[in-house]
Amino acid sequence: MAERRMISRKIAEDDRFVDMHPVSKLLYFYLVLNADDDGFVGSVKMINFLTNADQSNYDELLENNLILEPTKNGVYVITDWYAQNKIEPKIYKATEYLSVRALLFIKTNFAYTTNPNEKDIISPVDYWVKQGRDKKTPPEIQAQQYLEQFQETSKKVPRSVEETSKKVLAQNRLDKNRLDKSRLEQNRPDQTKKEKINKENNYKYINSSSNGGMGETLLNDGSSASSIENNATTENKGNSAVDSGANQDTVSSLFNYLNGISTTDIPKDNKRLANVFDMLIHNGYEIEDIQLGINNIMNVANQMPQYQDKQSLAKLLIQHLPEYTKQTLEQSSSND
Repeated sequence: MAERRMISRKIAEDDRFVDMHPVSKLLYFYLVLNADDDGFVGSVKMINFLTNADQSNYDELLENNLILEPTKNGVYVITDWYAQNKIEPKIYKATEYLSVRALLFIKTNFAYTTNPNEKDIISPVDYWVKQGRDKKTPPEIQAQQYLEQFQETSKKVPRSVEETSKKVLAQNRLDKNRLDKSRLEQNRPDQTKKEKINKENNYKYINSSSNGGMGETLLNDGSSASSIENNATTENKGNSAVDSGANQDTVSSLFNYLNGISTTDIPKDNKRLANVFDMLIHNGYEIEDIQLGINNIMNVANQMPQYQDKQSLAKLLIQHLPEYTKQTLEQSSSND
């Protein structure tokens, strides 16, 4: 640690300093003298002994913003450290309290703050130190440089770990479903060909029905959800309710699958979504096809905050699941 530290007359003769208790003033001098090259002090027992300081003196320094205690664990920071001291790069040694430094921001007057909402902030302290603790370049220019760097970095980094995890989980399920389906088709080539022919005919049937252009434009809020109910009613020969038996079990499993990959919990008594599931099953789509359609819609919904609640997500599925299920199977057929 260096043997010399500096204290500015601007600090020592400021009213907030002059009006303090003499012991608090002495405590400040000793904290500055014992601070590391970033202005951090972690061991204060000897300082307390030399100055006869107690907690009230620390509180007075904290109230006057002369020191900070970001983590309330006995590590103190000299607020105006870099406004008073200049440590040459060749002798500078970073503080050992890096976890505390990560909570701080540097202001245009080169003082520390823990408040990220202050208007005169240059950047986080860690970033400023990494850039060389520059006190020559005008602070406003440094702040603009940090903002540009932050914006550029934000374009390349996912918005959150949670979002990234969702995408990875959804992609893993999608890959597994494709692999399972491929193995199944290899084991029954003749039956698969017949099913593809039937489904290609069903495409024409679905597209010719009055779906109001459903699925032609993703996330089009003007799409009519009621057209789905009309489709389900027409293609199920007048039955808008979910059929009993195998179809009902499959519909229930689709709800379970959807809620398993989504942060929302869409209830199984959502009749409009149940009718969409039933319509797709009635028209020959396998459960794996519908699951892939759900995955593709979720890949879009996970990136858009407006589709994170169950009502908006259910509406999105009602409007676009038939089209996405169809596209998924078409892509699978073309790959074969």
